[in-house]
Amino acid sequence: MAEEAVSARKPFWGFWGTVLRGALIVGAPLFEETFFRGFLFKGLEASFLGTVGAILVTALLWASIHVQYEIYEMSQIFVFGLLLGAARVRTGSLLAPFLAHAMANFLATLETAVMAS
Repeated sequence: MAEEAVSARKPFWGFWGTVLRGALIVGAPLFEETFFRGFLFKGLEASFLGTVGAILVTALLWASIHVQYEIYEMSQIFVFGLLLGAARVRTGSLLAPFLAHAMANFLATLETAVMAS
């Protein structure tokens, strides 16, 4: 993300032109939450793993797809995945984890844009 921000070589808005297409802030959270805390979670929850196991496994699998990060960041993503799983169970909906995930991506994007400008 930082490389893209620098390569834009424009003020703050050059970077936003790319990011605000929605892929990072809306698209990724929508797909990932639907798959991990929707489809996969329901299947695992119905298995011998139960609710707690489903939260743990989906958080671990979700963190493991973020190979662009070092192990420390992946561990943070794992913990965030646990929170997203708990939100899924607590609300019975994908809306809360989706909104939290989208907000986290938005804040990360904003941080990167500010640091690059």
